[in-house]
Amino acid sequence: MKVKFFSVLLSIIFVSSSLYSQDDVGGFGKRVVLGFTVGTGADWLSSHNEKFLPNGGYANLRYGVTVDVNFTEAQNYYFTTGLTFQHLGGKYKFNRVVLDPNADMVDVINNRLYRTIYLTIPTGVKLKTPEFNHFVFGVNFGFYHSIRLSSRIVDKYEMGKTKLQHKTPNYNKSCAIFREAGFMGIGGEYIIKGDFRAHLYVNYAYTFTNYFSMRNEIGEKGNLHSLEVVAGFNF
Repeated sequence: MKVKFFSVLLSIIFVSSSLYSQDDVGGFGKRVVLGFTVGTGADWLSSHNEKFLPNGGYANLRYGVTVDVNFTEAQNYYFTTGLTFQHLGGKYKFNRVVLDPNADMVDVINNRLYRTIYLTIPTGVKLKTPEFNHFVFGVNFGFYHSIRLSSRIVDKYEMGKTKLQHKTPNYNKSCAIFREAGFMGIGGEYIIKGDFRAHLYVNYAYTFTNYFSMRNEIGEKGNLHSLEVVAGFNF
């Protein structure tokens, strides 16, 4: 279903780009710039419940299409949007009670990994410098508007000298369905030929909303931080 949706959206963007984009005419840059992007980086959770302690980072992943719209005569100011899939997460450690093989209650230190996939629509602004020896430098900032597609957790703990792991493939009820985040970063583009460019940006994103839902039964509460290295092509 996600693949079909992504294919339909990509077709719409291609048609829109063909209808509304134009080459440099009368000092105007291309009106609509389509792009593909993929990125990775690190995520980490901050906690708002002292029972849950941040416990390291998680390697994130993102991929999708971007659309930059030029509203000016120059090629320096763009509104940016698109559609991306973001695989985000983080880690906590906390005390919990589990059953041992003898059905006795045992206190353990639990290391929990959270993994969530979001469908995200970014809205933001790109500010670019004039071209210099095929290079264009810029900054971008804006917001991520996301809806959760799936969440899962992996618990790891020790019982005596035995290391145990338990996976919960559906943790959706305990993680928020909507995510609002702000992002900002710097980067640049290399002009390969004409409007065909390669780009690279390094962004920091902070999620304003709680990563967890109000229905979370054990009181997990925190915000997600992301460092992203994003690369791709524009044309």
